[in-house]
Amino acid sequence: MNTLTGINYFEMFGLMPRFTIDLNSLEQSFRQLQTELHPDRHVSHSNHEQRIALQLSSNINDGYRALRSPASRAQCLINLAGKAESTVALSNAFLIAQMEWHEAIEEAVNSSDVVALEALSRRLKHKVSVRENDIAVALDERSDFDAAGIYVNELRFYEKLRTEIEGALDRLES
Repeated sequence: MNTLTGINYFEMFGLMPRFTIDLNSLEQSFRQLQTELHPDRHVSHSNHEQRIALQLSSNINDGYRALRSPASRAQCLINLAGKAESTVALSNAFLIAQMEWHEAIEEAVNSSDVVALEALSRRLKHKVSVRENDIAVALDERSDFDAAGIYVNELRFYEKLRTEIEGALDRLES
């Protein structure tokens, strides 16, 4: 369930509520729902029906974005289980590692080292993959929502690092 709207996005797209989903099925359901409920198809209807179509279309877009993103999809599952977003502090070791990542990125940027940034990007891609697997095991196999919440928080840090690296690469390559 999305905490803001109370909508079960998995149900909306006809998917089992699991972390490991078929992204192609999500894409097909999204396209089908958008075709059926797009506001442009309701221009000849009453203002009330047009507003409902617009809201439904907006919910479909929000749901699609939420389920496409591994961190957000995991959070949807945690919310469906009635658990709050994790407030557990990340370990000192993880936070120190994040500082080391930022320092390595900054060093590569300052020396205009595209090769180093690309290597960091590959290392980060591996970290993301491992963390996504950890989330899948925690949610799909063990129903360990507390561990999953911590993993989601870590994954969000990795996503910020990915954005930082991609931005740095774009700046250096242009």
